[in-house]
Amino acid sequence: MTISSSKLELQWQQCKAKDPSLLPQLASLARELKLAGHNRYSMDGLFHILRWETRSTTGDLGLKVNNNHTAFAARDLMAQFPDLQGFFALREQKPRPNNWGQIH
Repeated sequence: MTISSSKLELQWQQCKAKDPSLLPQLASLARELKLAGHNRYSMDGLFHILRWETRSTTGDLGLKVNNNHTAFAARDLMAQFPDLQGFFALREQKPRPNNWGQIH
């Protein structure tokens, strides 16, 4: 793990690897919202929508993704899908000793 890596970022990378369809599903939802007239939306909201929509296919409460991953998801989504640039508001992640971007 590099100095700029964090436990949360590592967990996010593992989450994406476990469910490769996660970002495309989030992108699809975001595009639907854009078409409906939204200029911005929250990644937290998209996580909740996706959990609701996947509850019947997972056999439990839906998608398993940590709410602490929303910042990483928003950044990755806008980086991988240029049409979603600026759709999510971002805050600057400030480095803390041995704890990049993690909030306590």
